[in-house]
Amino acid sequence: MNSMEPSAPAFDVKQLDKLRVLEDESDPHMVANLVRGFLTRTPPRLARMRELLTAGDANTLAHEAHGLATSSGMFGMMRMRVRCKALENLARAQGISGAGPILAELEQAFVDAQPLLKAELGLQD
Repeated sequence: MNSMEPSAPAFDVKQLDKLRVLEDESDPHMVANLVRGFLTRTPPRLARMRELLTAGDANTLAHEAHGLATSSGMFGMMRMRVRCKALENLARAQGISGAGPILAELEQAFVDAQPLLKAELGLQD
């Protein structure tokens, strides 16, 4: 495992609680709407990262991993965040060599955390 936090939880509700303070009567579903957008945009982002890996574009892969690390952390998907940071650091330091397994772990972390995040917000598929 290349990450600094191999035992990071798949999902941490405390991160969502930080966002929930922004909700009020005028926008009581703000966090759920943000999460829906994140869940919709993430599979294409992961596919793009897979394409960048195949193309050998370490620089753009690092950039994409950085962006996904930020948003996944914001929504409490901590294992995803850790894998993104590991992928970003590897791509910046060494290129794409060894990035495949980390990207596979990142994809699995998304699969693992998605139902937990949806359940917390009462979202349907």
